[in-house]
Amino acid sequence: MLPKALHAGDTVGVVAPSKSFTKEKQFELDGFVQYLHSRGVSVITSENFYAEQVDILGAVSAEKRAADINSMFANSDIHAIWCFQGGEPANQILDLIDWDLVRNNPKIFIGKSDIDVLLLALNKMTGLIPFHACDAKIGSNKELDFEYTKKWFEKRLFKKSKAISPSIQWTCVNEGKAEGRILGCNLSSILKLAGTKYFPDFTDVIFFIETFRSSPNIVRTQLTQLKQMGVLGKIRGVVIGSNYEFSSEGVKPEEVIRDFLVDFDLPILKINEFGHYQPHAFLPIGALVELDATNKSLSISTDLLS
Repeated sequence: MLPKALHAGDTVGVVAPSKSFTKEKQFELDGFVQYLHSRGVSVITSENFYAEQVDILGAVSAEKRAADINSMFANSDIHAIWCFQGGEPANQILDLIDWDLVRNNPKIFIGKSDIDVLLLALNKMTGLIPFHACDAKIGSNKELDFEYTKKWFEKRLFKKSKAISPSIQWTCVNEGKAEGRILGCNLSSILKLAGTKYFPDFTDVIFFIETFRSSPNIVRTQLTQLKQMGVLGKIRGVVIGSNYEFSSEGVKPEEVIRDFLVDFDLPILKINEFGHYQPHAFLPIGALVELDATNKSLSISTDLLS
C-alpha cells in the first residue's frame, strides 16, 4: 500500500503520539515549519498537539493521541503525517487506531525512536510503508538540520528516489549479500511489541538496528530475547545504524552485534543514516532492499510512493 508523494502546495500534519510537545521546544517546531514553507509545503498541528494534560510518561491521554492520528488520516487535506518526537508511550495508542481508516487513506508517515512502534504496527496491520526519519524539528542541530537529511527529504518524498547513499563511509562488518524487506529500527521499541499482534513477521527480512544510550550488556540481552523468539533465525541480513551514546570501554556496537550473530553468518553492514541525532536517509519500513555488505552497498528495489 503506497502513499502519494509530496508536492508543492501539500500540507503536512504534525502530531505528538509519544512524549508531548513542551513550550521550550517551540523554536524547533518553528524552524521546521519555516523550512517546509520554503519548500512550498504547509504545516498544521493536530488538535491535541498543545494539550497540557500529561501522565507520568509525559504524554496526554492515549485517547487524545490516537484521535489525533485518526483525524490526520481521515483529513483529505493532509498529505503526510510527521511525528514531533519520540519518548516512551506510543504503544498505548495501538489498540485505539482505526486501522481500516488507515488502509483506506494511505499517507506518508514519519518518525523515529519510540515512533518505530507505530511504524512497525502500521506496516504489519495495513501494509503501509512508513518512513523512519528525524523528528519534526529544526534548531538544535539534531534533526532536520542536516543538509544530507534535507536533501533526502526531497529526493525520497518528492522525487520518489529509491537510492540510499552514504553521508560518511560505510563499513563491512561481515561479508555477504541478501535481499529482503526493511524492518527495524530501535531495539527497545521493537521489543515493546513482543507478544502482541503488532509484532512483525521477520521472515526473510533485512534487520535494521539502532540503539539509544545503550551498552554491550543491554544489546546482548535484547538480541538474546530476539533469538529466543526465533527472530534471528528468520532474518537474511543486518544493517546497523547510529548508536547514540553507546556506553562501552573501546567496544563498538557493531562488534557486539557481529560477535553475537557469528553463528548465523549473516551479511552485516554498518551505516550512519538512521537512528538518533545524525543525518537521515528516510528509510521505508517494509520496502524490499538489496544488501551487499561486501561491497558496502544498499538499494531499495520496490516502489515507495505513488
